[in-house]
Amino acid sequence: MALAWLLGGCATRPGYEPVLHGETMGSEWTVRIAGHATASTSVAALSGGVQAQFDAVDQALSTWRPDSALSRFNENDSGEWMDIDPELAVVMAYGLSLGAESDGAYDLTVGPLVNLWGFGPDPRRSIAPDAAAIEAARARVGWRKVELDVAGHRARKAPGVRVDLSSLGKGRGVDRVAGYLDAHGVTNYLIDLSGKLRARGVNSSHRPWRVAVEQPVADDPSGAPRTVPAVVELRDSSIATSGDYRKYFESGGHHYSHIIDARSGSPVTHATLSATAIAKTCMEADALATVFMVMPPDAALRLADALGAPGLWISRADGAYRLVHSASWPHE
Repeated sequence: MALAWLLGGCATRPGYEPVLHGETMGSEWTVRIAGHATASTSVAALSGGVQAQFDAVDQALSTWRPDSALSRFNENDSGEWMDIDPELAVVMAYGLSLGAESDGAYDLTVGPLVNLWGFGPDPRRSIAPDAAAIEAARARVGWRKVELDVAGHRARKAPGVRVDLSSLGKGRGVDRVAGYLDAHGVTNYLIDLSGKLRARGVNSSHRPWRVAVEQPVADDPSGAPRTVPAVVELRDSSIATSGDYRKYFESGGHHYSHIIDARSGSPVTHATLSATAIAKTCMEADALATVFMVMPPDAALRLADALGAPGLWISRADGAYRLVHSASWPHE
């Protein structure tokens, strides 16, 4: 995933802005809180509460934890209805709705293909799987193979189907933290989990939180700064970016990224390097960034405009970066 990072509102920081931090879902999280005495709860207590929210989502949605609610659902190949965690039901409901809206470009059952290509819990690989293996995995993929009763907190799936909520889990965790902070009287904050951000209110300079979408290049060991192609004022909303340049392998002169199109069974091959989405919730932004990355650029732009979702796509041609945005993308 690409990252978005915090930019200062001005040269000085007149207000108090404590930073909470910790680890979850294999990544680091931070929460910046602006203003004096923003909550009745101490900073230390808030930090523990934030961690508890992230841990609860990880316990429900992780594909890496064998004891998670999602892992238990995936292991049930009876084809019968199964009681599931309410958290899992909420997240699966959104994933299935986005699958319908994107005509299958977003597919929460892509798990077998993700694993086959070496980007899931299974061991990493350095060569592409053969056509027979891809077709065998595709037979177990399809968002219509999952049925959900949200109100009843139950679901069922075809045998062999594996749900993967990696493109929703971190965003959902950020949203749970936002709800926790709201409930404890925190009115100005910026939450960041591995580049999935959600903001409320203003920063310590009493200005909107400003974040930048990074240049889509692999990490530079020298630590050299990246060019910033876009800056956004995040106003009570969320932002997430998906890219093909961090998790990948190369074989036979081909670049294979972790962005898998469930419809073809293979990593995407179009020219988009990264896609960024803004939405009210971070779960939506997280998933939209993924589907915007999966779809060919023109189709992704049409979907964004149809949904009224702010989207930004970065590609590279002739040694230069090209930025394309949807009609609702905010301008500086």
